[in-house]
Amino acid sequence: MKKMKKISVLNVIVFICSIFWLMPLLLIFINSFKPYNDMIQRFLSLPKSWSLHMYIETWTRFRFPRLIGNTLLYTVCGVSMVSLLAPMASYKLARTKSRLSSVCFMLIIMPMMVPFQSYMITLTRLVANLGLTGNRFGYILVSTGLCIPLAVYMIHGFVKNVPIELEECACIDGASKVRTYFTIVLPLLKPILTTVVVLDTLSIWNDVITNQLIVGGNAKAMNIQNALYMQFSAQTSDWEHALPGIVMAMIPSLIFFVFMQKHIVGGITAGAVKG
Repeated sequence: MKKMKKISVLNVIVFICSIFWLMPLLLIFINSFKPYNDMIQRFLSLPKSWSLHMYIETWTRFRFPRLIGNTLLYTVCGVSMVSLLAPMASYKLARTKSRLSSVCFMLIIMPMMVPFQSYMITLTRLVANLGLTGNRFGYILVSTGLCIPLAVYMIHGFVKNVPIELEECACIDGASKVRTYFTIVLPLLKPILTTVVVLDTLSIWNDVITNQLIVGGNAKAMNIQNALYMQFSAQTSDWEHALPGIVMAMIPSLIFFVFMQKHIVGGITAGAVKG
């Protein structure tokens, strides 16, 4: 009986904490239906009407189809390149037992240990010198490079727990290293690869700073988050259009996360069990 009471109290505490955690999202959603004056004067109250007028106006004014197309392009290309390159690098580094391999691994994951703000100016200057600022290709390369360190770190640990005897058996049967990788090793990396895909998809979709640094004010190449951010400055704060835009930008990532969150837990758990 006491155990049941403890569980009930814990559930209540978790529920209350969840409400507080969701409160900012709920307030954004509620106020996205209000005109500016109501938003300022009655921020916590429900809207007088649930009209989609501001959503339609925001969709047209921000040219959301183009923004969604850009964001989707960046996400698909960035995640695809990470999914192709990170497993290869991780596999080679994990299977090569040498000092050079350890040094290369540390160099790859080093950006994880350094705050992005400490090297973002240098990165921007480098990209500018290569003539890649203000266009989509430059941003795809930069976002891919920023996502690879974490992906390599996660996959590297997973690869070390894959039995090397499987590769030795394939080698005895005459399989090349390339065929062994694609037919034996890569399928076994599916749990951790799925986790990497989910995390990188959310990271690139919700990115603001990097897109602003690389793309700048080129409206044709902005993603959703950068376009919304550009509506705020010292002179203007277009809340009437920003909040509906934020809601429309969050919906795809929230739906994606809800359907894929079990794969995040599954990938991390699989790696932990193998370890």
